[in-house]
Amino acid sequence: MKRIKTRRKHFRISNPLGFSLFCAMCILAVGLVVGIVCLSVGYGKDAVQCVKAQLNGTSVSQTTPVPSIEPTDTPAPTQSAIETPDVGTPVPDTPTPPPLDETTPAPDESAAPSKDPNAPLYGFTIGLDPTRDGGSKYKEECAYNLDFAKQLGMYLESKGATVVLTREDNDKSVSNTSRAKTIKQADCDIALRLICNHISSKSTGCYVQMSKKNKAYGSALIEAYAAATGIRLQAGKKNGTETKSDAVASNCGCPCVMLVMGNWDNKSDRAILEEDSSRQAMIEAIYDTLLAQLKQ
Repeated sequence: MKRIKTRRKHFRISNPLGFSLFCAMCILAVGLVVGIVCLSVGYGKDAVQCVKAQLNGTSVSQTTPVPSIEPTDTPAPTQSAIETPDVGTPVPDTPTPPPLDETTPAPDESAAPSKDPNAPLYGFTIGLDPTRDGGSKYKEECAYNLDFAKQLGMYLESKGATVVLTREDNDKSVSNTSRAKTIKQADCDIALRLICNHISSKSTGCYVQMSKKNKAYGSALIEAYAAATGIRLQAGKKNGTETKSDAVASNCGCPCVMLVMGNWDNKSDRAILEEDSSRQAMIEAIYDTLLAQLKQ
């Protein structure tokens, strides 16, 4: 009797179907292992990528994934930005600043600058009376007298004095009473009247008109003045002086004389009076005399 051998069935890899099943099982096994590894290192969301990398034969870096930046919506412009006008456009609703406090005093631009207490004439008040006025027929001399008085006044102030003028313009008429009152009310320490003579055009000369009590003041002034200017002493006046009553000098309350600076109608005298260097010499001679009288 023929013996029947039992043949065992073997899974042959050479069988195409078997080989496909084998590969599928291997892939599933490897994928399972890789998935577990990826989840253990924080790649839960990227497990699929890990599996693909393993299947492709590449390794997956264990660096921390960079989070994706989602675009944000641009904020809409605020209402204030929309309503902001262009540069240079006036804003009608801008409130008007409140007015300055009227009680706050404004700086006094007319205030006299502080004087040097060491100045030669510091503490003294000097009255200057430029004679003639708007009612005089001698218009040019009237203007000259005021101009010279102002120039002399500025020089005396630079030496520390306080100067008071009896008139400030050439049009207004000022009486002798008013002139004397101005000097007296200012409590002047000394005063000087300024005038020019009108005599024959051929005559030249200067002199001082004064009272007896002001003889020393008047004599010193005309001596210094004539020497500084070169103008001759007027003929007929003893040593260039004339003792005569003067309404202003008598009522101003301080020593006061009247200096006749020269003959306005004489070309020689007038040239000296109007020449700048001569005027400076006149001013300095007067200053020296006033200083000497005040320092006595």
